[in-house]
Amino acid sequence: MKLEPNIIDMTIVIEKYINHLKINRLSNATIKNYKVTLNQFLNFIIENKGSQYIEDDEIKFIIDEFLKELDTLKYNYKTRSINAKRNTLTGLFKYANEEELINISVSHKLKSLKVDVTQEKPILSKDEINKILLHLEKEVSLENQKEYEVLEDKYYNMYYKIRNRFLFNLFLYTGLRISETAKVMWDDINLENKLLTVTGKGNKTRWIPLNSKLMFEYFKYKTAVERLGKTAIKEGVKLNDLIFNSVYLFPSLYRNHEDNPISTRRITIIIKELLDNVKINTKRNDNKKITPHSLRHTFATYLLDSGVPVRIVSDILGHSRTSTTFDNYIQIINRNKMFDEIEKLNY
Repeated sequence: MKLEPNIIDMTIVIEKYINHLKINRLSNATIKNYKVTLNQFLNFIIENKGSQYIEDDEIKFIIDEFLKELDTLKYNYKTRSINAKRNTLTGLFKYANEEELINISVSHKLKSLKVDVTQEKPILSKDEINKILLHLEKEVSLENQKEYEVLEDKYYNMYYKIRNRFLFNLFLYTGLRISETAKVMWDDINLENKLLTVTGKGNKTRWIPLNSKLMFEYFKYKTAVERLGKTAIKEGVKLNDLIFNSVYLFPSLYRNHEDNPISTRRITIIIKELLDNVKINTKRNDNKKITPHSLRHTFATYLLDSGVPVRIVSDILGHSRTSTTFDNYIQIINRNKMFDEIEKLNY
């Protein structure tokens, strides 16, 4: 006897999966990223089937066609981006199987593609780092000397220069992701133990030891902001109270009465403008240009190049597997060491 095919409403399956992610307390940023892929998959089904309904025996074909679509020039996705989408769908169908919403296994169709780990990740050279740091210091110094018709503008601009200086240093000495940087709170910094508490992907908590240079920059930032507040009061200038009373190191100043962290988009703009101002990317090819995420690569590469064990670097970066750290950075380290070693050859 032939059984009736199982008709699946993918809209309901996806809604239940997203609710499952929320119950398991995945971060809003992670859920947002998952939704992009899930909605993309759902729209693909509707466009090709005429509705959100599919049968069990059609799922494998739909997945194959969707993966082909992702691999076209229309999107021009990099391998890592496609793998992220594959992982999202793997999670969706694993959940659907466990909840008996779907009675077919498709995990073999969604295996991650092999990533070319030999591809060099762009990082900042030591000269470029020093150039940026000098520029940031000069910006603060010059801002002090500027004259403004409206005093309020002077104080806000001064705050932005001070903030940007510490923001870059925080990236440089912690290797944080942009989403993690945005949400750092004052209370996350334990001065006694010299540790920064970070809530990363999947709401996993890790601890990053604070470099003495970063500690110095932290005190500079804190002191400068406090001094700015006192001087503003003396001169009768009213500033957004969140500059001084936010729980976040870098508060968003666009909502006067809500204490929210700076947006990741704003951080991206700040770092891009900084790199443009010092002309870091001017002579680089497109695939070698520095991005905000390159600061994380810079941190990891220099740590490993200094002889810090992969396991420790992996823990600091918040990688769930040491192999991720190894695959991402060891090629760069080995290449650098090869150049050093070849110079030992002497006939």
